[in-house]
Amino acid sequence: MRKERSLVWAVTALLVVMSLVLTACGGQPTATATEPSGQEPTEAPAEPTDVATEAPTGEATEAPTGEATEDPAATGEPVVITGENYSPDIPEPAEPVTVTWATWINTESPFWQATIAAFEEVHPNITIEVQSVPNEEMFDKFLTQIAAGNPPDTAYVSDWMTGALAQNDGLVPLNDYIAKSNIIDVDDYVPAYLEPSRAGDVQYGLPFAGETTMLFYRTDRFEEVGLDPNHPPETWEEFREYAEKLTDTANAKYGFAVFAPESAFYFYPWLWQAGGDQLNPDDPNDVIWDSPEGQKAADFYASLAQYSPPDLLNATSWDGRVPFANGDIGMYMAGTWFAGTLMTEFPDATGLWAAAPLPQDQRCATTIAGDHLVIFKASKNPDAAFKWIEWLSSPQNMVAYNLGNPNEPGTLLPPKQSLLDDASLYENRPYLQASKDSMGCAYVPTADQPNYFMAEEILNEYLGQAFYGEISGAEAVQQAAEEAEAALQEQ
Repeated sequence: MRKERSLVWAVTALLVVMSLVLTACGGQPTATATEPSGQEPTEAPAEPTDVATEAPTGEATEAPTGEATEDPAATGEPVVITGENYSPDIPEPAEPVTVTWATWINTESPFWQATIAAFEEVHPNITIEVQSVPNEEMFDKFLTQIAAGNPPDTAYVSDWMTGALAQNDGLVPLNDYIAKSNIIDVDDYVPAYLEPSRAGDVQYGLPFAGETTMLFYRTDRFEEVGLDPNHPPETWEEFREYAEKLTDTANAKYGFAVFAPESAFYFYPWLWQAGGDQLNPDDPNDVIWDSPEGQKAADFYASLAQYSPPDLLNATSWDGRVPFANGDIGMYMAGTWFAGTLMTEFPDATGLWAAAPLPQDQRCATTIAGDHLVIFKASKNPDAAFKWIEWLSSPQNMVAYNLGNPNEPGTLLPPKQSLLDDASLYENRPYLQASKDSMGCAYVPTADQPNYFMAEEILNEYLGQAFYGEISGAEAVQQAAEEAEAALQEQ
């Protein structure tokens, strides 16, 4: 899922207005992503809201050992999907219909083949037709299809798209359908993942997958430089100390990695941790990332470039996965998707890395990302389409998709509290425990600023200059705030 971030409602509205701009890879006040079996969530900044989970302890989690857990999703046996008609009050189609479902994920996998077959057996008059759409092309394609009146019936989308598509009057409100469902309980969704799927009291999407941004680190590199692999950095001071010890430029070894093209997105956790914010909640045209807290965070963030491979400064976090997997980068900031990428693309690194919550300053803070299931307003079969996304939202299917199996490991979190509270979910999946622990520090964007993307683009540009040493971090956020405010006030 090379897509990381999750725009938010208001922030993505602009995308609607401009009808393009964002890609699933980021840019906006939101956040991050996945990879393995086609999974891909996203993340999010803006004004934070508290999430009802405990703050992370900072304890390390070991890399997976490759041992299978005993839940059905991880036995390695043929995938068996069970289910029933979860909404008998919603009529079945009287004649055969085809529900088109757009997604970027790999539906040729055993899980998806079994899921579709089982659904069609329970609902014999409904056929699911998958429309594969590259993630980076999906949003613009949907806008074009909505304008032409021919979108798919339903889709699997990054959470930021839900708000943007809904504000473009492209999605079906799901409240009435949910009221007739025997399995969808809105109150069971984790608030941090539920918020981007609705506008006010109107539910436009069903959260299906989620993740948080964490710290990944090489346990072997820690040991090489005399650091305790069971004690990841918990504070900014420790983080800088560790990054310095892990950096040996003469041998092309580095402590961390920063990326100018994604500089704004990965700046937000540091900004929040220092006690800063992006916008004034009482005046969404007032950019406040240049506060003393913001300047402190920016200077610290920009200073990390000295511990980063120079050739990655103009790259992306997706590009950086290779040197981390090779042991050339000691610490890495990414979403849970990164664990899946390491396990599937770089099995030789198994047992050499671990994950932990991000270090913190004045407070803990991180971004989250998620994916939703939506129905388009122009759907010719909305009832049948709901039965499909309702089927996917059943506990067993949600767990099977997010956790995967040994051949197709999943590294995402099912966004329902009842599932997250099941301790068996984390057996032999310590990286998921670290992700769940990080949820206690999640920030969810709520600022009503539809043009925020413009501000973020400006911030991204100036922070990139700071990485290259052209200006200081403090100068970057000051100059970016002045320019961003002018841009927002012109709208």
